[in-house]
Parts: sequence; C-alpha cells; structure tokens
Amino acid sequence: MLSAMAHGGEPGGEKVLSALLAGLQTVDDDLAALYADQVMAALPMAAQACWEDMMAIGTYEYQSDFARRYYGQGEAEALLRVLAARRIAVPDDARARITACTDIDQLERWLDRAVSVASVDELFAP
Repeated sequence: MLSAMAHGGEPGGEKVLSALLAGLQTVDDDLAALYADQVMAALPMAAQACWEDMMAIGTYEYQSDFARRYYGQGEAEALLRVLAARRIAVPDDARARITACTDIDQLERWLDRAVSVASVDELFAP
C-alpha cells in the first residue's frame, strides 16, 4: 500500500498498482476498501486514471469478494441511471433486486437490456 502511494505515479508505477491489486485480495473487505481509498487519494491524477483503467479492463475477472462487490455496486448504479434516464419506473422491490444482485454477469445482461426495454418487468424477463 505504501509503495503504491509513493511510487504509483512514477514511470513503471503500473507494476506497483498491479501488486497492490493482488495484495488487496488477501485482506478482509473493509480493510481492502480503506487501503484502496487511501491509495487512490494519494495518487496523482494520471496514476488515478491508470488505476481506474486497470480495474475497467473488460477481460479482468475480479478475484476478491471486495472487488466483485464494489464492481457490482457500480453496475447496479449504472443500470438504475439508465432506467431513470429513460424514465422507466423502478418499484422498490425491483430496485432492491437490482442492488442486491451480486452476479456481475446478470447485472451486465440487465444493463445491456436496459437501453431497449419498455418496463422493469421486461428487463427481468428470461
């Protein structure tokens, strides 16, 4: 963590940030969230963008429960924003179903569907 804070913005810092990502998988979720937040705050803007890009690579499969949970929360938020922008009503039970979902593949399928469905019922249809 300290190495990422000190060297993540230097040339070759991607290697340090990659090591941080691997290290975060070995600690409990709350501690990993704290460490990730502290490191992100300490990084210069370019390194922050690099860190975000590393996490956004579509082929990367998150290994830790921490990363899967926070990535899933982002997917759920994006899904709800798309539905809101399209003025599709999202009842409380549907909102709870979306935000409670931890299956990233399912969230991505729903997000893909959200751009064309006419209702939340259609979103959840098999």
